[in-house]
Amino acid sequence: MAPPAAGLVGLLLLWGLASLQLPAAILPTPWAVAGRLGSLLGEGALWADTAVTLRNVLLAFFLSLLGGVFLGLWVGRWPALGRALHPVVVVVEAAPHIAWLVLAVLWLGIGAGPPVLVGVSMALPLVYMATAHGLSQVDQGLLDMAHVYRLSRWTRVWYIFLPHLALTLTGAASSALSVAWRSVIMAEAFSSDAGLGQSLWGGYLYGAIDDVYATILWIVLLGLALEYLLIDPVRHRIERRLRHE
Repeated sequence: MAPPAAGLVGLLLLWGLASLQLPAAILPTPWAVAGRLGSLLGEGALWADTAVTLRNVLLAFFLSLLGGVFLGLWVGRWPALGRALHPVVVVVEAAPHIAWLVLAVLWLGIGAGPPVLVGVSMALPLVYMATAHGLSQVDQGLLDMAHVYRLSRWTRVWYIFLPHLALTLTGAASSALSVAWRSVIMAEAFSSDAGLGQSLWGGYLYGAIDDVYATILWIVLLGLALEYLLIDPVRHRIERRLRHE
């Protein structure tokens, strides 16, 4: 934990030094922002927005994970499907966040739907491409042996493909969670009546600069918590198990 802690302390020092050179209306001090964050958490409204955002992010993340792995496994079975899907994936990735947001509002209206759809559109291609690439690296000798012993499709998936994909998928999951987190919050600012994105945008519109920075700080802290409490433990557990095997 020492290197990550050192990085965060260095960032706080830079923030503190910069805040001493700039007006508080542009960059408040870290202690002023921390105090305001404590006040917002005590008032309770920020917790409600946090619950909405976490629901949207986790829903987008798990839909992306399931959809990406499912498509990747099918592409591993039929490579022609991968060639057919490639231009579709390029189109999805080429469209900016704001384009998907506009379409999502047109299709689903204001609410939780657009943030989730934007998150899935950004995160699912990452998981799909990681799965498809990982499957292409599976040892052909293992597949030939599975064919000789007539192993069922699900036995091959469970004992050959998924163990091989474990580390690849944890890396892709980390990237997908990060992308979903940023995408959902951005979408909430313009297409939802609740959530951290809406809270952040509302603070800016009303000129509450301390609230803006406090919300950003809270978003960053939650993002770190998701990475280090959700993704990192899974990654380390898989690495230990692979080393043991």
